[in-house]
Amino acid sequence: MLKYQQIAKQIFSYIQDSHLKQGDQLPSLTELVTDYKASKITIQKAIAELEKEGFIYQVQGSGTFVRSMPTDDYINFNLSNGWTSDFTKKPTENSNINVQKISPSWAVAQKLNCAVDTPVFKVQRTKSINNKVFCFETSYYNSKLVPYLNDSIAQQSLFNYIKLAYNITISFTDKYFNVRELTSLESEKLGFPEKNFGLSVHETFYTTSGEVFDYSENVYHPDNAKFYL
Repeated sequence: MLKYQQIAKQIFSYIQDSHLKQGDQLPSLTELVTDYKASKITIQKAIAELEKEGFIYQVQGSGTFVRSMPTDDYINFNLSNGWTSDFTKKPTENSNINVQKISPSWAVAQKLNCAVDTPVFKVQRTKSINNKVFCFETSYYNSKLVPYLNDSIAQQSLFNYIKLAYNITISFTDKYFNVRELTSLESEKLGFPEKNFGLSVHETFYTTSGEVFDYSENVYHPDNAKFYL
């Protein structure tokens, strides 16, 4: 975790511990620089991170203020950097992990913007928070950008691994939402009866140079997954 991310987490803890509510003002930039013994740029990046997450807002000439805080069982759908970057939550647990190196279908190759003879890593896993399964994930990674993955790596945060191992930084993501009937496999992985409906989200992740390195479909448990934007 980078220093500005650590400070963002500390400021978030300060907001919680101080029981700050909607409209309460945070200390000034100068005070935060002194309190956290960091540079002005680092504090500004931490503030920007919290603002992106939706926890604070800035008013030019007046300061930085707290927004209404979501409850712990809601998931931030603004995230583009993986579930573990949401420091408001208890750690996400990954299970039922299966990593394969395959030849992509035409549809997957189109999403990854690669040739059909380009090997890709297919990763499937279920994700839980507080011992409740909330998501079944199927992801495809372009092996030209992400040369190696295995089950052990997929046990942890894939995006953290990719950033550290291959110096890939996520720039932006496209998200498409669809409510549909769950497949037999999805029902099994989510522990939910067949013929029920769930939320399917297709996501395409881009590097800072605009290359697609990950195409995913996350299918969410109808009862355990709650979101905010």
